[in-house]
Amino acid sequence: MKPNFIYQLLLIAIITCILSPHESIAQDTQFSQYYSTPMYLNPALTGSSGKTRAIVNYRKQWAGLPSSIVSFMAAFDHNFKYKNFSLGGYIKQDQFGVNEGTPLTHLEAVASGSYTIGINQYTGLNLGLQVGYGQNKLDRSALIFNDQLDSFGYTGSVTNEPFINDQVNYADVNTGAMLYGEKYWVALGFRHITRPNISFLGEQAYLPVKVSIEAGYMIPLEFKGHRTHIPEYKRRSITIAGHYQSQGKNDQLSIGAYLHYAPLLFGVWYRGLPLIKSAEKDNAVNHDAVVILTGIKMGNINFGYSYDITTSDLPQQNANSHEISLQYTFNLYKDYRKKPKRKPMELSCPSPLL
Repeated sequence: MKPNFIYQLLLIAIITCILSPHESIAQDTQFSQYYSTPMYLNPALTGSSGKTRAIVNYRKQWAGLPSSIVSFMAAFDHNFKYKNFSLGGYIKQDQFGVNEGTPLTHLEAVASGSYTIGINQYTGLNLGLQVGYGQNKLDRSALIFNDQLDSFGYTGSVTNEPFINDQVNYADVNTGAMLYGEKYWVALGFRHITRPNISFLGEQAYLPVKVSIEAGYMIPLEFKGHRTHIPEYKRRSITIAGHYQSQGKNDQLSIGAYLHYAPLLFGVWYRGLPLIKSAEKDNAVNHDAVVILTGIKMGNINFGYSYDITTSDLPQQNANSHEISLQYTFNLYKDYRKKPKRKPMELSCPSPLL
């Protein structure tokens, strides 16, 4: 068989899993720069910058393979400084492609909100909630099914596979919480708590609940005095962070660190579960990728680029991934002269990337 035909079969296997009526198969797409997609990561991170921000993200997964996944996301959120709550939302599209075709397209639009509870001067608790709309759209002309293959390959015949719908629409609900201080944050999130049915076949294929845990600790590299709080010396810091997620029968861990030496950002991440062997791969070590991050943070602009070096069984020279993030922060309260009824909570998530 030709290599591109093998990759087509690989994508077909992925699409077949998505269409399968077994709930443990369907999975959310992921971003390597997960900290640059705060509302997608956890509803409690809505408004985590303490200001108003707009973010766009682009990811090209398995860029060298004919079968690839392209994701685009645009987000906006605003922190109501004197009300202790934030509102925002995002739109995300995923295209599961093969060569020039796009057999499956996923679209979601989500409204997000969070409320901040000030535990004390140096500790805050964010509670988040999201409601959204999801859509999966299938292009059957870009797929090849078993009854279209023989011993010589693709026959060109029309499939007899029974599809009831080419498009599935569903409502979705997510929730989460984040505890944070001047140097740390810990967050717990739940996605798809309503477990929507995403079957094209008229059967029961429920999207499983996704559980995620995020945590980080910032080590400042400069000080301006004993009474200066952490947010005032974010210019130079090292942040150690981790992210664990589990959905259905699949789980994954990302752990690493990034250096913010204003205006530059550098980071290295490892993604996988090295201590847990995969029973489906003859007890092989569960490696996925090493992620290299570089970026720049100047004033209100934060730009990041990351490159995934695959360590899995995919062809390493072709299965790497690219990701770009761009964030702009608006400080709408800078020249606000009206005297507030109460002093706002100045504490925000300590990560310069959240």
